[in-house]
Amino acid sequence: MTLKKRSPREFLDKRLFTRLRILTVLFIVMFVASVYEVAFDGFYILYAIISIIIGVAVGIIASRMYHLSWDDETHKVVSNMDRLGVIIFIFYMIFMISRSIVVGYWAEGTTYMGIIISITAGVTFGRISGTKHTLTRIKSDLESIKEALIN
Repeated sequence: MTLKKRSPREFLDKRLFTRLRILTVLFIVMFVASVYEVAFDGFYILYAIISIIIGVAVGIIASRMYHLSWDDETHKVVSNMDRLGVIIFIFYMIFMISRSIVVGYWAEGTTYMGIIISITAGVTFGRISGTKHTLTRIKSDLESIKEALIN
C-alpha cells in the first residue's frame, strides 16, 4: 500500500495561504518595477540594493505580526495576531507611512519613486521569508514530536 503524498498547502490555513500568495504577487510586481526603474529610468542600482536590504530587514521583523501555530483541531497552521503582533503592526504602519515622508526629504522624481518601490519589494520579500522560516520551524517541531512518539 502506498501512502498518498500530501501537498504542503493542505496544512496551511486558507487565509494564510492567500496572504502568502498576495505577498508573492506583490513582490514580483514591485521587484520588476524596481528593475525597470534601474534599467530604463536612470535609478542608481546601489540605491535599489540598499533600499531592498532595508525593506527585507523591516519585512522579516514585520513577518512576526501574525503568530503562526499548529491547530490540532483542524490539523493546519493558523495565524493570529497577539499583543506583540499588534505592537509590530503599529510600528510597521508607522514605517510604511513615514517612509514616503522621510524619503521625500532627500529624494525626488525617479530616485524617490525607485526607493519607495525597492523598499516595498524588500518588505514583501522579507515578510515571505520570515513566514517561510516560521513554517519550516513548525514543520521541524512537528516532525521531532512525531519521532518522539514513535520511539
